[in-house]
Amino acid sequence: MKILYIVKQDFNKTAREIIDEHKKTHEVSIVDIRKEKDYNKIIDLIASSDKVISW
Repeated sequence: MKILYIVKQDFNKTAREIIDEHKKTHEVSIVDIRKEKDYNKIIDLIASSDKVISW
C-alpha cells in the first residue's frame, strides 16, 4: 500500500513512531506543504497513493 503523509507541522514522537511502523510494511512518502510548493507534484502524489494522511 502506498501511503502519503501531507505535513503541515513538525512531527511529535507519536507521529514519528506511526510513520516508522508504516514504513515497515508500506511504501511511505512525506510531503511538507510548508516547503513544497509544486502543487502539480502534490496532486500527482495524492492521486497515486492508496491512503493520504494529513498531519
